[in-house]
Amino acid sequence: MQNNHKGSMREVLDAYVRLNQTYAFCMQRTLQKYGLYEGQPAILFKLRELKNPNQNDIATALRISKSSAGISLRRLEKGGFIRREQDKADSRCNRIVLTKKGEEFAHWCDLDMDMMAANLMENFDAEERERVLDMLRRMQAGLENMRARIKSK
Repeated sequence: MQNNHKGSMREVLDAYVRLNQTYAFCMQRTLQKYGLYEGQPAILFKLRELKNPNQNDIATALRISKSSAGISLRRLEKGGFIRREQDKADSRCNRIVLTKKGEEFAHWCDLDMDMMAANLMENFDAEERERVLDMLRRMQAGLENMRARIKSK
């Protein structure tokens, strides 16, 4: 791998890491006003989409571990964003339900995500955004291949 010229793979990786760090900082500061952490809006959005899933459904849909889902759900429940209801068909199963507060905050998080996207892409025209999206998808595919290799070991 060459590191001595502009556009080297390492330079691209370093730029991506810096972008990700800046995004995480901005997201953390934005979510702070709601009492949420970085991964929690995704859970609120997924709850809205799936309509009363259980913890395993959330973990599967977001590709996170069941224990990570459990920790986030407990925090969301403690904050009043969700509640657990016993499944009417299977009393062993709890369904996760957005509270009114959770629905409202999901809406506000939607607006903040739109603002974040607008700021992120403000210096790109439509054609450039399409090219960036294509490149990000290709980068994701490369990492998915790596993920599969790591999981198979």
